[in-house]
Amino acid sequence: MGSTFNLGKLFGIRFRLHFSWFVIFILVTVSLVDPDYSQWFYWVIGIITSLLFFASVVAHELAHSLVGRANGVPIESITLFIFGGVAQMTKEATRPGAELKMAAAGPACSLLIGGFFGLIFLVMRNIIGPAAVMIFWLAVMNVTLAAFNLIPGFPLDGGRVFRALLWRFTGNYGRSTRIATRVGQGVGYLFIVGGIAIIILHPFGLSWFDGIWLVFIGWFLGSIASASYRQLRRQEPLDSFTTLEATTPERR
Repeated sequence: MGSTFNLGKLFGIRFRLHFSWFVIFILVTVSLVDPDYSQWFYWVIGIITSLLFFASVVAHELAHSLVGRANGVPIESITLFIFGGVAQMTKEATRPGAELKMAAAGPACSLLIGGFFGLIFLVMRNIIGPAAVMIFWLAVMNVTLAAFNLIPGFPLDGGRVFRALLWRFTGNYGRSTRIATRVGQGVGYLFIVGGIAIIILHPFGLSWFDGIWLVFIGWFLGSIASASYRQLRRQEPLDSFTTLEATTPERR
């Protein structure tokens, strides 16, 4: 995962912060402040909004972890990005149903948070100013986070749901993971290509910032999917042993 910073523990789970969070934090804050760069109040609102969104991401990942624990999947640590996180599990789910529940918990939590901020915005809809913009942005971004994570590309939540369904229908965990990681890599490449096209062509009024955002997300998704696939390949030799082979004394 590269360089990370320890943040401490919450509910017995160690949280780490990936260095790329700072890059995204700056990009999000700048986009929220634009074009009022000279107004310090807008900078304060932008930073608070970015931190609240980060807290929403923490809640998203905690939902995964707590549901995973309830279904027998111990979580050792979580590495956080501003638009997501990666959990380090001491073991994977042993049943497709447990995998499905754990994967669905995060998007469900983000939808609830998005709905909460949406209700606040409706109550404050007559208020014009940076605070209302901040609340509306948090509502939209939490719903967007849920929708993005439901994309069927491993290791996103949608990819884990996809793997759980494949696992349930095929009964083959390894094959299901291989298919899901390949789909995840493909989705990452599509995001990168789409982002480059947006930077060059600016379709539908999209800006260069939107293109950079897609490229960064595509790079992240492709990298994590590749790392997940390499981890599976390392596990395959161990998984290929039968119980008889593991318990039979070696002959010399």
